[in-house]
Amino acid sequence: MVSGRRVLLFKDKPLMGFGLIVIAVCLANFILNNVNGRFWLSDFNVYYTAAKNLISGGPVYLHAFGDGSGYYKYSPVILCFFLPYAAFSYYAASVIHFAILSFSFFYAFLLVYRMLKKYFFLESIGKEWFLLVLAFGCMVIHLVRELYLGNINIILLCLSLLALQNYLDGRNRSGSILLGIILLTKPFYLLLLLPLFFRKKLKAIGILAITVAAGLIFPFIFMGYDRTLSFYSGWIRIMMLHGTVFPGKNTLEYMVRYYFIPGLPMYAGLIILLVMVIFSCIFIWFNLEQEKNRTATGYFRDQDFIFEWWMLLALIPNLFRTDSEHFLSTAPLLAFIVFFIASRRIFWMIPVMIVLIFFYGANSTDLLGSNLSDRLFSMGLLGLSNLLLIMLACGVFLAFKKSTYLLNGSVDKQGNSPQG
Repeated sequence: MVSGRRVLLFKDKPLMGFGLIVIAVCLANFILNNVNGRFWLSDFNVYYTAAKNLISGGPVYLHAFGDGSGYYKYSPVILCFFLPYAAFSYYAASVIHFAILSFSFFYAFLLVYRMLKKYFFLESIGKEWFLLVLAFGCMVIHLVRELYLGNINIILLCLSLLALQNYLDGRNRSGSILLGIILLTKPFYLLLLLPLFFRKKLKAIGILAITVAAGLIFPFIFMGYDRTLSFYSGWIRIMMLHGTVFPGKNTLEYMVRYYFIPGLPMYAGLIILLVMVIFSCIFIWFNLEQEKNRTATGYFRDQDFIFEWWMLLALIPNLFRTDSEHFLSTAPLLAFIVFFIASRRIFWMIPVMIVLIFFYGANSTDLLGSNLSDRLFSMGLLGLSNLLLIMLACGVFLAFKKSTYLLNGSVDKQGNSPQG
């Protein structure tokens, strides 16, 4: 079992090798964009300028800070996290933000690796650094785009995994505070409440509610009633506008409309969301029922809880209209599949993964050209491949539980797996 202290001190060779690869890719991206005069971070420019306007009294919501969807779309309190950037020039702030994104990506993988080794693959698989690199390679194009735009999807992924780790360690307060910050940024992360609700983590949900309430009240104290009320009105309007205008070509709603029912009514998106929530609830309920039939140790419950959290993270961009780089949230599931294939030597899955990963993470204008890239994107193949990866991961997880526990027996009294 991997010690958290060892992981955090970078003494694990897999993390050292993987870390060097991530640093090399991020550094190369930084240098090339600067050399080519493309170090723009256009999404970060929105946050930076909105923070400047907050200080100067300028417009924040419903004001275009750039081309495309260049609107500030997060809650007023989240803008406070961008205020320190305002003390620097835009270029200096961009460099700092780029470094934070790069570190957040590595730290997110660090957390995933720690969970994989502590709760799933206790035995040594061999060349684990290479497995991490393979998982990284599946999504490197999404990372490059995220770094190019300077968005915060990587940070949200990292915070969501850190919240999960805190829940696993019994630190409900810190886990819920982190999840509350995420919800104040992008409310559709409410999906992550399902595992908490089914597992009756009522204290965690209560702390989460208090955190969100505090975040909503905070701006009234420091910005006054009228300006804060105006901000909330603008926030609600821009979220509604984004939900209707943003194309969302990778959502389930779009795929149903594109492939099956072109005349699908607008409210069908809510029905699809409800259906997927029901399926997620059934999956969680199935895990809970299985736990009743096995030795009552926290080890089994932690495995199920982790996978449910990862699955819902990956499902979010399929249900809500968001940026394509949000599909970075499938990273934990990809790492899990890669480690499973290597540990069980199920090589027939490799061709399947290659096909799915091509449509998930290889759509780049540099690789495919603008016309073909746009065509594949308009077909919703990124969203479709992500959905198939989620389904594959669920099948892999069920097979993992069956092979590890139903065939090899239960865990011992200390909660150790038969593998270890």
